[in-house]
Amino acid sequence: MYDFKQVKIDSKSIAEVASLLSQVFTTTDKFTNEFIEWQYAKNPSGPIVGFNAYAGEELAGHYVTQPIQAQVKGETVKGLLSLNTATHPDHRGKKLFTELAKLTYEYAKDNGYKFVYGVANDNSTHGFIKKLGFQLVSPLITKIGFGKIKYKPTTIDYDFKRVWTREDLKWRLSNPSLKYYTNKNQIIVPTGKPGLNATIYNLEDHQRDLNTTTEKFKGLNILKLNVGLDDAIDWEKSVYFDVPKRFKSSPLNLIFRDLSNGETTIDPKKVKFEVIDFDGY
Repeated sequence: MYDFKQVKIDSKSIAEVASLLSQVFTTTDKFTNEFIEWQYAKNPSGPIVGFNAYAGEELAGHYVTQPIQAQVKGETVKGLLSLNTATHPDHRGKKLFTELAKLTYEYAKDNGYKFVYGVANDNSTHGFIKKLGFQLVSPLITKIGFGKIKYKPTTIDYDFKRVWTREDLKWRLSNPSLKYYTNKNQIIVPTGKPGLNATIYNLEDHQRDLNTTTEKFKGLNILKLNVGLDDAIDWEKSVYFDVPKRFKSSPLNLIFRDLSNGETTIDPKKVKFEVIDFDGY
């Protein structure tokens, strides 16, 4: 029997969640109290929305979403990014994630959030679609190359495009676990592999004044990794190539669920989506 409670963001709760996430995701050391506080409590768009499952005093399951703003079908609305989920090793197989997600989306709908989106690997995508009613919008395109991204001389009325204000961007780039840099019109982050950096944001000309929080990159910058979706990019004129399958990890899929009437779907050819729009880096 489990007790389901809304996630809190006081210091005790943050430490509890950091402990569970560190126990579940042993290949990373980023889940510190400072990192969780940044993700959960300092977002200008508001604190996280989610639920915990307790077995007595033990945190057995955890799921949160992060408030954001996006243009959906031409209207700027508030929605949620599906963020962190974890189940304690002693409580797996109890369908806790599904129950926590349903509670989260019900609460979100009642509090004016219009949608939830996320990036899922192949293993988890099926569950989001079959059990939680998400749309598989598209696998993300992964390219590697160098130089500036070239755009087609066309305008797209995007079905989905995240809205970034100066305040939002300043917060996003203050991630305590990573250091971001400016490289011409791009915001990049080292991948840990010499000479390879990941582009998290391609700044459009009118957005350059938004980037006030990063220093210029002075290290080795031979190749860049670009992950996302944008049919406005002219890949034939950009010096970028598909990443060979043998070098790819599990494909990443953009998923979307309408929380208002359940009828809104996203055209993958009308999506502007970059690494900055989720928690890839």
